[in-house]
Amino acid sequence: MRLKILGGDEIDALYAHPRFTHEERVEHFALSPAEVAALEQLHSIKSKIFFILQLGYFKARHMFFVFDLREVEDDVAYIQERYFPDTDQVDPTIAKGTRLKQQRLILELCNYRAWNTEEQKKLAARSRQAATVSGKPIYIFRELTHYLLENRIVAPGYSLMQDTVGGALAYEQRRLASIMRSHLEQSETEALDCLLQDTQGLYEITLLKRDPRDFSNDEIKGEIRRGDRMCPLYYFAQRLLPRLKISNENIKYYASLVSYYSVHQLRQLSKWTAYVYLLCFVHYRYQKLHDNLIQSLLFHVRRHGDEAKAAAKEQVYNHCVAGNADLQKAGHETEFKAR
Repeated sequence: MRLKILGGDEIDALYAHPRFTHEERVEHFALSPAEVAALEQLHSIKSKIFFILQLGYFKARHMFFVFDLREVEDDVAYIQERYFPDTDQVDPTIAKGTRLKQQRLILELCNYRAWNTEEQKKLAARSRQAATVSGKPIYIFRELTHYLLENRIVAPGYSLMQDTVGGALAYEQRRLASIMRSHLEQSETEALDCLLQDTQGLYEITLLKRDPRDFSNDEIKGEIRRGDRMCPLYYFAQRLLPRLKISNENIKYYASLVSYYSVHQLRQLSKWTAYVYLLCFVHYRYQKLHDNLIQSLLFHVRRHGDEAKAAAKEQVYNHCVAGNADLQKAGHETEFKAR
C-alpha cells in the first residue's frame, strides 16, 4: 500500500489537466515568436491545435497530460477562434508518436529536461536528504516539487513521487536504527524499555506525557517529579541525538509521534525506531518542562505583584477614608469652639 501524502482535491490540482478560465486561456495559449516558428513546422491543423494545447498546459503545470480533444472542448474552441477561425471541427484523436514528438519540441522551447532514470536517482538522493530535516511526508513531497521546478525537470507521476517519499522515510528509519544499535548501551535500552512498562497501574511514558493543568503548587511539584524521572534519560538524549544528524524540527516531529501513538502502537514498532522516538520525546519534553517552570515562576511573580498593588491601593484608600473622617471631625471641633 502506497504512502498517502495528498488528498483527492490536492492530487487533482497538481496532476489533472488544467481547467482554464478565459483569462488563463489568454495567458497560457499566447505564443512567443519562437513558439510560432515551432508551430509552423507542423502540418495539419489538428496537430497544431494539439501542440498549442500541450504547450499551454505545460506552461501551467510543467508536466504533460494524456487527453483527447473532446475532453477539452472549451480550450479547443478558444484556440480555433484565436488562431484558426475558418477551420471546421477536427478529429479528437492524436497519434502517440505525434504527441511524444511535440512533447520533445516543447521541452526544448521551455528549456526543460525529460524525466529519466538518472533524474530518479538524483530525486531519491534529495528525498533522503529532506527526510533528515523533517519526517513529514508532505514536507519531503514539497521539497521534491521545489527541486524539480528549480532544476527545470518534468515532474513524474504521483505514484512515483509516493514511492520516492516512502523509500526515503524507510531509508531514514534504517539509518537512525543503525545508529541507535551501534551507540546505545544496555543500561540505556533498559531505561528506555521501562518507559513502556506498566508501573503502579500506569505506563511510565503516560505519566511523562502529562502537562500541568495549572500553576498551582501541587501541579508544579508533579512537574518537578517528572523532571527528576527524565533527567538521566535526557542526558542519554544529549549524548545520542547529535549522532543522528537530524534537525530540531525532526526531533520535535518524532517527539510528537510518542504523544500521538498509544503504548501498544509504540511497542509494534521496531525497538530501535521506538528508541529514537522516545529519546526525541524525552529531549523535547524535558526542555518543555523547564519552559513550564519558568512560566510558573513568571505567573507567581506577576500574581504577587498584582496582589501587592491591590493591597497598596486598599491601604491608600483606607488611609484616604480615615483622613477624610479626621478632617470632618476636626471641622466639627473647630466649629464647636467657634460657638
